[in-house]
Amino acid sequence: MLKVPDEVDQILVAKAYEADQQHVFEHWAALDATQRRALLDQLRTIDFQLMKRLAASIDRPPEAAAGAAQGLDISPLSAGERARLAEVGWEALRAGRVACVVVAGGQGTRLGWNAPKGTFPVAPVTGKSLFQLFGEQLLAMSRRAGRPIRWYVLTSRQNRAETEAFFQSKGFFGLPREEVVFLVQRELPTFDFQGRLLMTSKHELAMNPDGHGGTIRALREARALVELGQRGVDVLYYFQVDNPLVRIADPAFVGAHLEAQADASTKVVRKVDPAERIGLLVERDGRTGVVEYTELGKAEQAQRDAGGALVFRAGNTAIHAWSVPFLDRLEREGFELEYHIAKKAVPALGPDGETVTPAQPNAIKFETFIFDLLPAARKHVAFEVPREDEFEPLKNATGEYSPVTVKAAQSARAARWLADAGQVLPAAAKVVELSPLTALDPEELRGKALDLTPSEGKLAV
Repeated sequence: MLKVPDEVDQILVAKAYEADQQHVFEHWAALDATQRRALLDQLRTIDFQLMKRLAASIDRPPEAAAGAAQGLDISPLSAGERARLAEVGWEALRAGRVACVVVAGGQGTRLGWNAPKGTFPVAPVTGKSLFQLFGEQLLAMSRRAGRPIRWYVLTSRQNRAETEAFFQSKGFFGLPREEVVFLVQRELPTFDFQGRLLMTSKHELAMNPDGHGGTIRALREARALVELGQRGVDVLYYFQVDNPLVRIADPAFVGAHLEAQADASTKVVRKVDPAERIGLLVERDGRTGVVEYTELGKAEQAQRDAGGALVFRAGNTAIHAWSVPFLDRLEREGFELEYHIAKKAVPALGPDGETVTPAQPNAIKFETFIFDLLPAARKHVAFEVPREDEFEPLKNATGEYSPVTVKAAQSARAARWLADAGQVLPAAAKVVELSPLTALDPEELRGKALDLTPSEGKLAV
């Protein structure tokens, strides 16, 4: 066994050997003091008991879900019902019962953007970033509610500092600095297919964030759930950083969640094309859960009800309302999210001691999904919203869910809201952007004096 001077470090080395991971010290003799310290410090962050369980699960077939999946019977709300629920939600917002969390640990790599994804310029006219659109929306919501709304921003170790610096450079988008709280996702070790810790260099382990399910752990470790309880917050509004159409702290959704006394609620959009690649909310044994489209056979995906609608049609938008007491209960009961396996191509140390970028998957990443909390909910609300108003995530550099499509979706929604409010949009306005600080919904535009003069075919209101 490798011998090191410090007793604490020696215990760490012993743990690595006990876990049959001694290969991480293979190049120890070639490392300088700084590199050795970096490797030991990284090993110190690893839960070796969890690591052993994860490594042992690599070749284990996944457990079949209990019960057959059944499609959820969803239907859109009438305008009157939505307005009624919105007032319930506004009452909660005015009482300070709602906080928000955005999952923003990812980089914009797939978009060719070498920065946190939330900093990507996505607004169709002004080029505002995702973060700015969210920040302005929260500012407008807090002004209408008459009080600030706490906002948790989940980052990764890699983009934590850069994300906070971006917020600072933008003056936190006008939000009170003390109401914006940055969290950091936990990282998990990445393995090769034999269950060995993968190295990206002679002194560095390959690590990966623990998935959006890690939001709950990050909140718990920051004592945020305790803090929310002390502040009287009982609804945590969850969304992900890639969707510029998200309606943050939507009062109607909050109202539906509270009126049903739900543990969890999810916004869904209607799937109409059986081939669409979107996760789906289903019911199993009386509990709501999510299945990926790959988990359903083609016949199931194409199955239709008597009215001609797809049986499996409740598309998951990854927008949730969580009951804070529900999250507290799960913590007290020791609830743990399942770890899912993803096979990825990860730069890794080769036999010659050089880092190699593989063309094919060579690594096992473990991650948790927040929607795995749903089956634990005693009551769940599936809240259908129009896709064109609320769901167009930014995922790809080109094609579907790309900057072109998300900008077009924002422009189309802005034009539609203006028209719905009786505002006359000039024909020359080909691209339209509506700031959240101008209006949060069509009703707020009604009768408002607006300058609708476009410049070179573009209009920012």
